Amino acid sequence: MKKCIIGVIGCGNMAGAIVRGMVSKNHVKPESILLCDKVIEKADCLSNETLCLRKDLAGVLSEADILLIAVKPQDLSCLLEEIAPDVKEHTIISIAAGIGIGTILEKIGKRVPVVRAMPNIAAFVNESITCIAHNDMARGIIEEVKIIFSGIGDVAEIEEGLFDSVTALSGSGPAYLFYLAGAMIDAGVNLGLSKDVSKKLVFQTLFGSSRLLKEDNISPKELIEKVASKGGTTEAALAVFDSEKFDDIIKKAITKAKARSEEISGR
Repeated sequence: MKKCIIGVIGCGNMAGAIVRGMVSKNHVKPESILLCDKVIEKADCLSNETLCLRKDLAGVLSEADILLIAVKPQDLSCLLEEIAPDVKEHTIISIAAGIGIGTILEKIGKRVPVVRAMPNIAAFVNESITCIAHNDMARGIIEEVKIIFSGIGDVAEIEEGLFDSVTALSGSGPAYLFYLAGAMIDAGVNLGLSKDVSKKLVFQTLFGSSRLLKEDNISPKELIEKVASKGGTTEAALAVFDSEKFDDIIKKAITKAKARSEEISGR
């Protein structure tokens, strides 16, 4: 990554994961990351852990090339108005859900490079998928932005108009898997397994199956066929999924999540 100073404004859980990812994978040197939070203890704690430098907001604005803004969506508007006079040649990266690039530019009051990013909760174990969109001015720095987020997993570049779909599929997606895991664990207990054994079986089954999906380059349908023998146990379970229209339920739920994201975003 070419030499950039990254100012992180907001040191909550997701920002902490991103900073740890950059540092642990040696994508960015700690001395090139500046930390700022209105709760000084948060920035101090992350600084002590990662050896990144804590600065006040004025220090971040004067020294950083990239501003990674990781405050809550309801706090973003006030922050942008506060920093607007001092934003000059900075690139702004926002991870605030539901706040578009146009809104950010409007609050800043000038044309600057802006990137919108959406990681998910798997960032806490460096297995997120982060989707990014940007305006034309950010095109020249987008590879550096990808390096920042590659510390917490994979990165996909999309058009901003697809962000509500991304929210519904991968932003909310971990919760769907957790829901399935909970149901499978309960089913195991109902079948006589202890909760600890059921959890161990389910967690490893989901983990291993996810790796197969990602690494084997085989479609979900083909993998199902590898597991489900004719007239066997898996086929019996899948028949219930089909009769209950499980596929339609999943699609309906994700479509509903997208619609709600559009409502929250004001579209």
